Amino acid sequence: MTELFASEPWRFSDRTAEAVEAEAFETPQWAAEAILDVELLTQRVLDPCCGHGTLAKVALGRGYFCDAFDLHDWGYGETGIDFLIHPTRIDRPREISVFMNPPFSKAVAFVERALDLGVRKIVCFQRFAWWESRVRDLFWRRFPPNRIYVCASRADCWRFDIPLEKRKSGTPTAHAWFVWERGHPPGPVLGRLLKGDR
Repeated sequence: MTELFASEPWRFSDRTAEAVEAEAFETPQWAAEAILDVELLTQRVLDPCCGHGTLAKVALGRGYFCDAFDLHDWGYGETGIDFLIHPTRIDRPREISVFMNPPFSKAVAFVERALDLGVRKIVCFQRFAWWESRVRDLFWRRFPPNRIYVCASRADCWRFDIPLEKRKSGTPTAHAWFVWERGHPPGPVLGRLLKGDR
Protein backbone atom coordinates (compact mmCIF):
# COMPACT_ATOMS: atom_id res chain seq x y z
CA MET A 1 0.00 0.00 0.00
CA THR A 2 1.13 3.53 -0.68
CA GLU A 3 2.22 5.07 2.63
CA LEU A 4 -0.65 7.49 3.28
CA PHE A 5 -0.88 7.39 7.05
CA ALA A 6 1.58 6.71 9.84
CA SER A 7 1.11 3.43 11.70
CA GLU A 8 0.89 2.80 15.41
CA PRO A 9 0.49 -0.41 17.44
CA TRP A 10 -2.99 -1.32 18.67
CA ARG A 11 -3.55 -4.60 20.50
CA PHE A 12 -6.26 -6.22 22.60
CA SER A 13 -5.83 -9.43 24.59
CA ASP A 14 -9.35 -10.65 23.79
CA ARG A 15 -10.75 -10.80 20.22
CA THR A 16 -14.37 -10.34 21.31
CA ALA A 17 -13.48 -7.28 23.40
CA GLU A 18 -11.64 -5.86 20.43
CA ALA A 19 -14.54 -6.49 18.04
CA VAL A 20 -17.01 -4.89 20.49
CA GLU A 21 -14.75 -1.87 21.09
CA ALA A 22 -14.10 -1.44 17.37
CA GLU A 23 -17.78 -1.93 16.41
CA ALA A 24 -16.44 -4.40 13.87
CA PHE A 25 -19.34 -5.66 11.75
CA GLU A 26 -18.99 -7.25 8.33
CA THR A 27 -20.59 -5.82 5.22
CA PRO A 28 -22.38 -8.58 3.28
CA GLN A 29 -20.72 -9.21 -0.06
CA TRP A 30 -24.04 -8.96 -1.89
CA ALA A 31 -24.53 -5.40 -0.56
CA ALA A 32 -21.06 -4.37 -1.76
CA GLU A 33 -21.73 -5.90 -5.18
CA ALA A 34 -25.16 -4.26 -5.38
CA ILE A 35 -23.92 -0.73 -4.73
CA LEU A 36 -21.22 -1.09 -7.38
CA ASP A 37 -23.91 -2.16 -9.83
CA VAL A 38 -25.42 1.33 -9.55
CA GLU A 39 -22.47 3.56 -8.54
CA LEU A 40 -19.14 4.02 -10.35
CA LEU A 41 -16.05 4.73 -8.29
CA THR A 42 -12.93 6.53 -9.37
CA GLN A 43 -10.11 4.24 -10.49
CA ARG A 44 -8.31 4.67 -7.16
CA VAL A 45 -10.26 3.65 -4.06
CA LEU A 46 -9.54 3.84 -0.32
CA ASP A 47 -11.12 1.61 2.30
CA PRO A 48 -9.95 3.11 5.62
CA CYS A 49 -11.66 0.53 7.86
CA CYS A 50 -11.25 -2.57 5.73
CA GLY A 51 -11.88 -5.26 8.34
CA HIS A 52 -11.83 -8.65 6.60
CA GLY A 53 -11.57 -6.93 3.22
CA THR A 54 -15.06 -7.43 1.81
CA LEU A 55 -15.34 -3.99 0.22
CA ALA A 56 -11.76 -3.94 -1.01
CA LYS A 57 -12.09 -7.39 -2.57
CA VAL A 58 -15.31 -6.46 -4.35
CA ALA A 59 -13.74 -3.22 -5.62
CA LEU A 60 -10.66 -5.09 -6.82
CA GLY A 61 -12.92 -7.60 -8.55
CA ARG A 62 -14.54 -4.74 -10.45
CA GLY A 63 -11.15 -3.53 -11.71
CA TYR A 64 -10.51 -0.71 -9.25
CA PHE A 65 -7.18 -0.19 -7.48
CA CYS A 66 -7.92 -0.25 -3.75
CA ASP A 67 -5.75 0.79 -0.79
CA ALA A 68 -7.15 -1.06 2.24
CA PHE A 69 -6.16 -0.36 5.84
CA ASP A 70 -7.56 -0.49 9.36
CA LEU A 71 -6.64 0.51 12.87
CA HIS A 72 -7.16 -3.12 13.96
CA ASP A 73 -5.67 -6.29 12.54
CA TRP A 74 -8.46 -8.42 11.10
CA GLY A 75 -6.21 -10.26 8.68
CA TYR A 76 -6.51 -7.99 5.66
CA GLY A 77 -4.80 -4.79 4.47
CA GLU A 78 -2.38 -2.56 6.35
CA THR A 79 -2.99 -2.39 10.10
CA GLY A 80 -2.40 0.10 12.90
CA ILE A 81 -3.51 3.01 10.71
CA ASP A 82 -6.01 5.45 12.20
CA PHE A 83 -7.77 7.33 9.41
CA LEU A 84 -9.13 9.94 11.82
CA ILE A 85 -6.13 11.24 13.71
CA HIS A 86 -3.13 11.39 11.39
CA PRO A 87 -2.75 14.71 9.57
CA THR A 88 -2.07 13.92 5.96
CA ARG A 89 -2.47 15.13 2.43
CA ILE A 90 -3.41 12.83 -0.42
CA ASP A 91 -2.08 13.51 -3.90
CA ARG A 92 -4.82 14.13 -6.47
CA PRO A 93 -7.76 13.65 -4.04
CA ARG A 94 -10.29 14.37 -6.80
CA GLU A 95 -9.20 11.05 -8.34
CA ILE A 96 -10.03 9.06 -5.20
CA SER A 97 -13.20 7.43 -3.86
CA VAL A 98 -13.61 6.34 -0.24
CA PHE A 99 -15.55 3.07 -0.05
CA MET A 100 -16.21 2.16 3.58
CA ASN A 101 -18.23 0.74 6.44
CA PRO A 102 -16.94 2.68 9.47
CA PRO A 103 -17.94 2.09 13.10
CA PHE A 104 -21.44 3.49 13.65
CA SER A 105 -20.38 5.83 16.46
CA LYS A 106 -17.57 7.27 14.30
CA ALA A 107 -19.28 7.32 10.92
CA VAL A 108 -19.79 11.10 10.93
CA ALA A 109 -16.11 11.61 11.74
CA PHE A 110 -15.05 9.25 8.93
CA VAL A 111 -17.19 11.09 6.38
CA GLU A 112 -16.02 14.49 7.58
CA ARG A 113 -12.43 13.30 7.36
CA ALA A 114 -12.92 12.11 3.79
CA LEU A 115 -14.61 15.41 2.89
CA ASP A 116 -11.72 17.34 4.46
CA LEU A 117 -9.25 15.37 2.35
CA GLY A 118 -11.13 16.55 -0.74
CA VAL A 119 -11.90 13.16 -2.27
CA ARG A 120 -14.15 12.92 -5.29
CA LYS A 121 -16.62 10.41 -3.92
CA ILE A 122 -17.65 8.78 -0.63
CA VAL A 123 -19.72 5.59 -0.53
CA CYS A 124 -20.52 4.70 3.08
CA PHE A 125 -22.46 1.70 4.45
CA GLN A 126 -24.38 2.25 7.70
CA ARG A 127 -27.50 1.35 9.61
CA PHE A 128 -30.39 3.40 8.27
CA ALA A 129 -30.88 4.74 11.80
CA TRP A 130 -27.86 6.94 11.05
CA TRP A 131 -30.11 9.03 8.79
CA GLU A 132 -32.96 9.11 11.32
CA SER A 133 -30.92 10.51 14.19
CA ARG A 134 -31.79 13.96 15.52
CA VAL A 135 -28.37 14.07 17.22
CA ARG A 136 -26.76 14.22 13.77
CA ASP A 137 -29.15 16.87 12.42
CA LEU A 138 -26.43 19.52 12.02
CA PHE A 139 -24.22 17.07 10.12
CA TRP A 140 -27.03 16.18 7.70
CA ARG A 141 -27.86 19.86 7.15
CA ARG A 142 -24.21 20.74 6.44
CA PHE A 143 -23.37 17.67 4.38
CA PRO A 144 -26.49 16.23 2.75
CA PRO A 145 -25.66 13.11 0.72
CA ASN A 146 -26.35 13.05 -2.98
CA ARG A 147 -27.91 9.61 -2.93
CA ILE A 148 -29.09 7.03 -0.40
CA TYR A 149 -29.72 3.39 -1.29
CA VAL A 150 -31.70 1.40 1.27
CA CYS A 151 -30.99 -2.34 1.38
CA ALA A 152 -34.52 -3.56 0.75
CA SER A 153 -33.17 -7.08 1.31
CA ARG A 154 -32.02 -6.97 4.92
CA ALA A 155 -28.25 -7.05 5.31
CA ASP A 156 -26.94 -9.46 7.94
CA CYS A 157 -23.91 -7.69 9.42
CA TRP A 158 -22.20 -10.04 11.85
CA ARG A 159 -19.60 -8.93 14.37
CA PHE A 160 -16.17 -10.20 13.36
CA ASP A 161 -15.65 -12.47 16.38
CA ILE A 162 -18.89 -14.45 15.94
CA PRO A 163 -18.06 -17.81 14.29
CA LEU A 164 -19.87 -18.87 11.14
CA GLU A 165 -21.68 -21.74 12.85
CA LYS A 166 -23.35 -19.30 15.27
CA ARG A 167 -24.64 -16.95 12.56
CA LYS A 168 -28.15 -18.39 12.39
CA SER A 169 -30.81 -15.69 12.49
CA GLY A 170 -31.50 -12.75 10.24
CA THR A 171 -31.53 -9.13 11.34
CA PRO A 172 -34.45 -6.72 11.75
CA THR A 173 -32.02 -3.82 11.27
CA ALA A 174 -32.24 -1.76 8.07
CA HIS A 175 -28.99 -0.71 6.38
CA ALA A 176 -28.22 1.70 3.57
CA TRP A 177 -25.47 3.12 1.40
CA PHE A 178 -24.90 6.90 1.64
CA VAL A 179 -23.16 8.58 -1.28
CA TRP A 180 -21.47 11.96 -1.54
CA GLU A 181 -20.03 13.02 -4.90
CA ARG A 182 -18.33 16.31 -5.73
CA GLY A 183 -19.93 18.22 -8.56
CA HIS A 184 -23.35 16.65 -8.08
CA PRO A 185 -26.30 18.53 -6.56
CA PRO A 186 -27.24 17.44 -3.05
CA GLY A 187 -30.26 15.19 -2.93
CA PRO A 188 -30.79 12.99 -1.38
CA VAL A 189 -32.15 10.77 -4.11
CA LEU A 190 -33.46 7.59 -2.53
CA GLY A 191 -33.06 4.16 -4.12
CA ARG A 192 -33.50 0.50 -3.15
CA LEU A 193 -31.09 -2.43 -3.41
CA LEU A 194 -32.19 -6.07 -3.44
CA LYS A 195 -30.12 -9.19 -2.91
CA GLY A 196 -29.63 -11.05 -6.19
CA ASP A 197 -31.11 -8.18 -8.22
CA ARG A 198 -28.43 -8.23 -10.94
